[in-house]
Amino acid sequence: MHTHRPPRHAHQQGAILVISLMMLLLLTIIGITAMNTVTMEERMAGNLRDANLAFQGSEAALRDGEGMLGALTLEPVLCSTPPCAIWNEDVLPFYIADQTAAWWTTNAEEYGVDDTHELVSNYSDPRWLSEFLEFSRDNLTVGHGVTTGRSFFRVTGRSAGGSDSSLAILQTTYVKRLN
Repeated sequence: MHTHRPPRHAHQQGAILVISLMMLLLLTIIGITAMNTVTMEERMAGNLRDANLAFQGSEAALRDGEGMLGALTLEPVLCSTPPCAIWNEDVLPFYIADQTAAWWTTNAEEYGVDDTHELVSNYSDPRWLSEFLEFSRDNLTVGHGVTTGRSFFRVTGRSAGGSDSSLAILQTTYVKRLN
């Protein structure tokens, strides 16, 4: 005898459809997370590049200023109004690092050739300034013969990176024996 069976499709409830939609949702979430991670890594790499450009520009400006001091053979003439090759320390603001780009453009020397961009895609040209700090005698005898000693200078370099939001300011103390 033959029993009547219902067709097989009548017992299906759509479980495969629900499972495949859940898998698709899971893959979408993984894809979006991966895209966000890549975007964040690109931003971090760009910021690191900007910071590196700013540091290298500031370092180049610093070396330019030190090179100018290294070429000196006599005591320099100090000045108090721009443009100055060597500033008198008492004239400059206490925190020169806090000064604006316009202040640096007016009061500091440009790295390399004026009005040219020697460094790759800098927002602005690196700038430097030097300050006379003090003269230190070689001995404590005063008034007998020629006074010999060393002159101390502070050189400050400032540079922006690939954008104006990245800024590096470096300082060194340069010691030079002058006649």
